[in-house]
Amino acid sequence: MPDLRTLNMCLLASWIHRYHLQDNVLWTHIIKFKYRTEHPNLFCCPGRNVSPFWKGVQWAAQAAVMGYQWLDGNGERIRFWEDHWFGNLSLAIQFWHLYVISNEQGPTISQVWDGTDLKLTFRRTVSQQLMLQWEELLRIVNIVVLNNEEDTIIWKFNSNDKYSVQSL
Repeated sequence: MPDLRTLNMCLLASWIHRYHLQDNVLWTHIIKFKYRTEHPNLFCCPGRNVSPFWKGVQWAAQAAVMGYQWLDGNGERIRFWEDHWFGNLSLAIQFWHLYVISNEQGPTISQVWDGTDLKLTFRRTVSQQLMLQWEELLRIVNIVVLNNEEDTIIWKFNSNDKYSVQSL
């Protein structure tokens, strides 16, 4: 049986699922406006001057983020490097050596990928080994086709893609 702190974290994390499930209700509009959760997404909204409840949700989100995966649509809410949207990990982890020298950390997919060119620059020249990683990153990005639909999020620890307290 989990301890009370763990159970509390799992219950608070359920608000993330509710937030994405109930998009057109008043409380989600208030959260979006007050905490800027759409710029670009809930997992990177500012943590200053927030209510104790929202601090708890953000604390739980740090644990729950590993279970969420983004499905790309228009690419406006998914951070290119930091969010989990391709493979089993974020691109920042998969391509760590490119990420740490990238001048663009934190942009969304749509800000760095226009369907043809990957608009990333680096602080220094890249070695031959980093060039191979760059080419692999280009192969990944070339399969991404952005469309007019919003980016969506799924819970990967359940077969139905829906969050549950027990699965966290």
